[in-house]
Amino acid sequence: MPKRHWILVTLLAVVLAGVWIGAQAVGPQANAANVYAPVPETPAPVAEPALVPAKPPTPKLVPLRTRVRKGDTASTIFQRHGLADRDLQLVLASRPLGQRLETIHPGNEFEFERDAQGKLLRMSYRLGPLNTVEFERVGDAFEGHEVAQEPDRRTEYAHSVIQQSLYVACQRVGLGDKFAQKLADIFEWDIDFILDIRPGDEFHVLYHEEHLDGKSIGLGDILVAEFVNQGDVYTAIRYEDESRRTHYYTPEGENMRKAFLRAPVKYTRISSHFNKKRVHPLWKSSMPHNGIDYAAPTGTAVRAAGDGKVVTKSHTPANGNYIVIRHGQRYQTKYLHLSRFARGLREGQTVQQDQTIGYVGATGWATGAHLHYEFLVDGVHRNPRTVALPRIQRIGKSEQRGFELHKARLLDELKRYKEEPQEPPAVALETVP
Repeated sequence: MPKRHWILVTLLAVVLAGVWIGAQAVGPQANAANVYAPVPETPAPVAEPALVPAKPPTPKLVPLRTRVRKGDTASTIFQRHGLADRDLQLVLASRPLGQRLETIHPGNEFEFERDAQGKLLRMSYRLGPLNTVEFERVGDAFEGHEVAQEPDRRTEYAHSVIQQSLYVACQRVGLGDKFAQKLADIFEWDIDFILDIRPGDEFHVLYHEEHLDGKSIGLGDILVAEFVNQGDVYTAIRYEDESRRTHYYTPEGENMRKAFLRAPVKYTRISSHFNKKRVHPLWKSSMPHNGIDYAAPTGTAVRAAGDGKVVTKSHTPANGNYIVIRHGQRYQTKYLHLSRFARGLREGQTVQQDQTIGYVGATGWATGAHLHYEFLVDGVHRNPRTVALPRIQRIGKSEQRGFELHKARLLDELKRYKEEPQEPPAVALETVP
């Protein structure tokens, strides 16, 4: 064999030997890797996200706001605005607040919220600036609740001198007729505002003015009042006791409220005074006038002058329709010439002071519509205008210290206002002739 062939065979042998030796070195490692390498774990199945039900879209609300007109009822308002009668019945059935809608007043406000199909979902009725009743549909019914706002109260001062009447004097300092009536109600046991008022009489008052959202919404309680009538000074202090009962008291702690009112009718005038020597206008002869005649339009309410029991409710040719009330063992009051009696009034019934018992008329021996009022003490006629009226119980001993501190604070504040120069009122209403 030629020499070059041996060289080629030798080289081929060397290459093959190298390949065999490499295989022996790598093979065991590769096999070990194949034996000991961790087997890849099968990945856990991934749970698909749960299907969350979509939130139903909020129904688009259609608001409606309206004011109560004169003569309106809740039913006429629902009909006028296309609201279902059945929804009104469901609202009225939501006791006890549904009953508030049985009597509504002009000027008060309703607000409704309906869906796009006109179905009533919510409604509210504003009773006034501070109180609202709201109703919300729950299934096939309505649930109601009341919302009450608390106003900001500011203490204000007012002073006025009477030239014509208490009402005009209040108007002149920017106060209204309601305030004048509040003031008269406080002093009505001591002052007959029909007959006793004189030019030059005056009053000083501290009172609350109520504000909501920065705006005045009206006048609140009178805190302390001083009234000068024909030179006599009367002072009334508002005080709330431990039982949350509120009364007006004199500085000495006597209740301003007495057992009897001075006058059993309001908004009227005296047409005939108490007179033992009067000549009767019909019979032209001397006939004592044992009471006071209050001229007033037929139908004016007549009030019980004090707590008592109706002992007579009858009719005679002279007295017409009349009532007699007994007040304890010593006192009686009589009310003559009534057009009619209060509904349900009966003999033996107990009545409260200021309760309506009848209405002014001209029945019996009467020349015109008026109330003839008599006041008897121990069976003897007394002048209702001047008789000393018994007081009710004064402030209790347990309240004395609290009252004294409260009184001192209010009277000091009133004195400070009285001594400060006051600006003229911002609002001066035209004097009524």
